[in-house]
Amino acid sequence: MYFDPRPKTKKEDLFDREEELKTFLRVLDYASLIVITGLRRTGKTSFMNVALKESKCPYISLDLRGLPYNPSRAEIVRRLETSFNQIERRWFSSFLEAIRHVKGVNVLGNTISLEWSRTGIDLADLFDRIDVWAKEQGRRFLVAFDEIQLIRGEKNIPRLFAHIMDADQNITLVVTGSEVGLLFGFLGFDDPNSPLYGRHYAEIRMRNFEPDEARAFLETGFQQIMISPSTEVLEYAIQKLNGIVGWLTLFGARCRDHNKCDKNIVDEVVREGGRLARAEALKAAKLSRRYGIVLNFLAKTGAASWTRIKAILEAYENRSLPSSTVTDIINKLVKMSLILKRDEKYVIADPILSYGISQEPLPVV
Repeated sequence: MYFDPRPKTKKEDLFDREEELKTFLRVLDYASLIVITGLRRTGKTSFMNVALKESKCPYISLDLRGLPYNPSRAEIVRRLETSFNQIERRWFSSFLEAIRHVKGVNVLGNTISLEWSRTGIDLADLFDRIDVWAKEQGRRFLVAFDEIQLIRGEKNIPRLFAHIMDADQNITLVVTGSEVGLLFGFLGFDDPNSPLYGRHYAEIRMRNFEPDEARAFLETGFQQIMISPSTEVLEYAIQKLNGIVGWLTLFGARCRDHNKCDKNIVDEVVREGGRLARAEALKAAKLSRRYGIVLNFLAKTGAASWTRIKAILEAYENRSLPSSTVTDIINKLVKMSLILKRDEKYVIADPILSYGISQEPLPVV
């Protein structure tokens, strides 16, 4: 069902990602790392879930949301432990036997336990053994990390990835990330000091729906829940929700809740979505009030040049700022996928976020 707000796990519930799925399955033959990118609420997690299942390969998937910015090694190993215990049953028995004798792995009945300490599990050794098992099965083993940038404080992850990409020919890493700049900065493909510098990866980008695609998504979704909205309401929703599948899905779910569909529900979703998106942006504003100043200004004006952003920052601080400082602020907001450059001006990436901030500006004190 298209209007289920939970991440999708079945192909029939995933709308119009056929080309992306074909790309994912094709690059599995040769790619050691697949990077799934896109703005917030463009369906990255749903796509990853479905792609993993459609691969017909054994896999684990780590949901990294909820971890602190700088998680301990133990917290990451716990997530690995949980994911190993969720491997499909058809693979589990032979997988369990394959890793049983790896240092730091404990098998208690049908449960895998990993030693969390620094002297416990050797993750490189563990994945080397999994690679041997995958080769014996004649399948690739997929290791997926949802929102990888959330553990960018753990500097050993790029080193582990480099080891897997070099040594384990039957393992493919799959990562998603909403904060695209932070994701690539953490993995360090362009950083000569990073273990992953210059490595090949395949990127699959989740884009917003075009108006015709959004219309088809809504029409099919409403057929599934047997509600018939007017053309006027559909067009209003398409205009307001900007082709972002997460907001379109929430709109459909709210119509299902009310058993009707009208413009008031669209406006309700815009308000609710604005509050949710603003709460996420608030985390950035707490890191630096300058982020809040820029986001508030863009929410008010719609778009602004680098020069205007510099001027508003200087007006708030009553002093001149070095050009490099302004550029750094803008670049960091771009890396967090909060703003983007369009026609030589900067805009807030998600119009729903822009609305949320316009209704309640971010604190700048």
